Amino acid sequence: MSKFKDELRRSVLYFVKKMPWAYQDRIHYFRKFKRLPNIREPKLFNEKVLYRKFVNGDYARYGKLSDKFTVRDYIAEAIGEEYLIPLVHETSDPTTLLSLPGLKNTVVKPNHGSNMVEILLEEPDSLQKQLIINRCQEWLRKDFSEEAREIHYRYIKPRILVEQYIGDGKSAPIDYKFHMFNKKDGNFEYVLQVIYNRGNPALSMNFYVNNLKEAWYKIRDTGLDLNGVMPKLEHALALSKTLAKDFDYVRVDWYIHEEQVWFGELTFTPGAGLVTGLDRGLNRMMGEMWLQDHITQPTPGASPDVTDVTLPAILKKV
Repeated sequence: MSKFKDELRRSVLYFVKKMPWAYQDRIHYFRKFKRLPNIREPKLFNEKVLYRKFVNGDYARYGKLSDKFTVRDYIAEAIGEEYLIPLVHETSDPTTLLSLPGLKNTVVKPNHGSNMVEILLEEPDSLQKQLIINRCQEWLRKDFSEEAREIHYRYIKPRILVEQYIGDGKSAPIDYKFHMFNKKDGNFEYVLQVIYNRGNPALSMNFYVNNLKEAWYKIRDTGLDLNGVMPKLEHALALSKTLAKDFDYVRVDWYIHEEQVWFGELTFTPGAGLVTGLDRGLNRMMGEMWLQDHITQPTPGASPDVTDVTLPAILKKV
């Protein structure tokens, strides 16, 4: 019976993966939230992410600014290179890592996706270096756009980056993620999402709505106190407004270490439209904050306007 269920599951997954991407996301959304999303007339935050994915998005620009390498030029020009984590090496040939004088206290990762990283707090030996190179080669072969049906990742030419490690070497740095909503009158609303205790069984998360003092709600809070970093957080918020001024919505991520604010990344489709944890009405509230650009005269039967990259056949109209 167990073997039959496994075969049935594999058959269903195979069938789902042959569907157009927007239909796949409807199924994943229903499985996670027990309701179908309204993609054409979105109201919730997750629905608006799906709208950006499948109906109206500047995919080429999202790709350029989601690229962890090319975004560095944008950051340097917009706010200054002093906020960039020092880059030790970048390459499309992982074997060049062997030419570096050392890899201790570095982070090795690709530029075209997430959840692919090697943190090296000690110098790796020869065998470890070869394993890292093998892993990098696997990363370079990965089409990250297919992980969660986010077409803008197909605009990124995969590379390997080696950055200086930022942290105390004992625990993962705290993520400060500013969800920036452009009100199109020179003002912004925002939600600060603070993620901490990474690597622990109880990942913790706090949400702050249009303020940095009082959390809207907390998930597995362990007594995080932001007072010590408040001036740096206020500075990161001001920088986020500069970086978000050309978009109706973008998430701007930061780290704070040893009195220094470090840029993390720009994210245009958080969680690929399947973000959990937006409780106490946050999913709807963030949806209302997002004054989303809409297509005024959609072309009947048109697919998203992404013509200068090789598109998957299963990217179809919503």
